[in-house]
Amino acid sequence: MLLVDMDPQGHCAAGLGVPDTRIEFSLAQALLCEPPGGSDPLGWLWEVARGLRLAPCTVALAGLESARGGLVSLPDRDRRLLRYLERVAPHFDRCVIDCPPTIGYLTFNALRAADEALVPVETGFFALRGAERQVATIGALADQVGRKLAVRIVPTLHRDGSQLSHDILGAIGRKFTAHIAPTPIREHEVLREAVSYGQSVVAFAPGSPAHDDFRALAEWIVATQATVSAESQAVDHGASAAAVYVADGPGDSVMTSDGHTLPRLAGTGRAAELAQRMRISGAPASGHEQDVPEASV
Repeated sequence: MLLVDMDPQGHCAAGLGVPDTRIEFSLAQALLCEPPGGSDPLGWLWEVARGLRLAPCTVALAGLESARGGLVSLPDRDRRLLRYLERVAPHFDRCVIDCPPTIGYLTFNALRAADEALVPVETGFFALRGAERQVATIGALADQVGRKLAVRIVPTLHRDGSQLSHDILGAIGRKFTAHIAPTPIREHEVLREAVSYGQSVVAFAPGSPAHDDFRALAEWIVATQATVSAESQAVDHGASAAAVYVADGPGDSVMTSDGHTLPRLAGTGRAAELAQRMRISGAPASGHEQDVPEASV
């Protein structure tokens, strides 16, 4: 199993006990090599547990998307991850890519490389609304690169004792009938404890209810074939697929290797990032941050 951290926040490494101070070479450098991964593509990976390797990142990954970051000038700038994974694929059965919460070259690289997208959705009101937009946006992004991407919905942080959580779980199931995991990931204190010790729940609490939830999720993914959802083939709230990429002004967009337009974030900071993410998804630039859940592919 390979876990690829394409989110510059580096939560995958932190959650698996890899201190960022020890990451001398990361995914940022690997993607800029020619070919991606250089002469030893497996040398960039950390063995963090039995059967699990991590391609870690640092904040340097965020710099790749800047004008002088090195990625923009490459002719295959949105295919670098795909080329790297093709080189290491024979050594792994599965690969999970943790995506950043913004749309740019890193996200496009992930979509190019992925066979399907996993969208975690908290069983809360704002996350339910955000999931519809997220699925539609993923479909629009995939259309822009000329492919269809299957989507799976994974209910998370589900509270068994909450009637509201059960009601929203039912609403998620009705909305994404053919694409929702049959077993939600429930809220477990042991998950927080495992992260604090830098371990997966499989290693920290084998046989626990939390472990059982994730095992059921893995078995469902392996046993079933994901399909392209109807929701992912058109953007909600009246926004067409093309409108997702309309830039606000000169310098607000960049081009993929196929000539497709990607948006840049306007301004800096979390407020500007949230406003841009909401604009991209065709929603008003206001509301709770959970309206736009992150996806893993």
